[in-house]
Amino acid sequence: MNFPRTARYDIVMTRANGLFAKEKITGFPIEPFEIIKNNKWGLVTYSELAEEYGVTVDEIKAAFQSEDGYTIYDGTNHTIAYNDTVSVHGRIRFTLMHEIGHIYMNHLIDFDETILRRSNLTETKYKVLENEANSFARNTLAPVMVVKDLKINSVGDLVTHFDISTSAAKTRLKALTLDYKVLLSQYIRFQRHNFKSFIYTFLHSKKCLQCSYYFVNAEAKYCPVCSSDKLYKSKEKHDMRYDGYELDEFGRAYECPRCGNEELNYDGDHCKICSLIIINKCTNQEMWNGEIQWECGTMLDGNARYCIKCGYESTFYQQNLLDKWEDEKKEKEELLPF
Repeated sequence: MNFPRTARYDIVMTRANGLFAKEKITGFPIEPFEIIKNNKWGLVTYSELAEEYGVTVDEIKAAFQSEDGYTIYDGTNHTIAYNDTVSVHGRIRFTLMHEIGHIYMNHLIDFDETILRRSNLTETKYKVLENEANSFARNTLAPVMVVKDLKINSVGDLVTHFDISTSAAKTRLKALTLDYKVLLSQYIRFQRHNFKSFIYTFLHSKKCLQCSYYFVNAEAKYCPVCSSDKLYKSKEKHDMRYDGYELDEFGRAYECPRCGNEELNYDGDHCKICSLIIINKCTNQEMWNGEIQWECGTMLDGNARYCIKCGYESTFYQQNLLDKWEDEKKEKEELLPF
């Protein structure tokens, strides 16, 4: 195969999406060690090599002509060596994805110069392969469309949410425009579909300052557990869970919470045995002459005591199917280990 004159960024994007599909990656941060294990590639640290050959890690770095990592292909399998003495965890993750990029781009198979040593490659050729591997690493660790759709524009947020180094985060932001130009419509469609759930959760996750409940909802103005409007964006789930009932896609309980009847009439909202309202929704409404003139009617989760839109009580809470949140929180906190 002819050696490319410049980095093939369009192929990099194709191979990056191929990695996501093959490894069933739908969220971040991704795990390079898991990918290596799944593919049964060899993995060894510089420290292990130094001990095996009775040399120093610096001598291993000199032998590989790389501070961070190196990949060898023996005709059957790939083996990745990486510098485990690097103190920045995010840098190690980037190194591993960089080496995986060499493998996914067939750098050690497709060309006559199959061993990536500076002594065997001209500076120009070496740079082409390194640019491709770097592009692969940044577009798998923090894909351009995901970063854009999450509206992340700070180094700190990239480091926190994608577990990359500060240096890699700066490069990711700097290369956004370059990588976006390479993206074809099929790449964009794939990534937005593949990471749809992750992006939605990232943008709309919330945590209540009053009851510590974590939930995901784009429209919520009030906490469904305690009705507080003291909500803030949160990316970390909390141990506090509030009990509720399992609901179907129409918001109805699978069995009656009061009498346990499983033969429910899904043409109506009541249990045919005990007449309990089996759908959890907002009870806020306006009546006139015994008729409903207006109602909120927002469908709620099975543990919701209050409406996420107006803060009014839910049908389940009004029917005493759910305990007061204060009591449940206190009871569960007493069970937590010290």
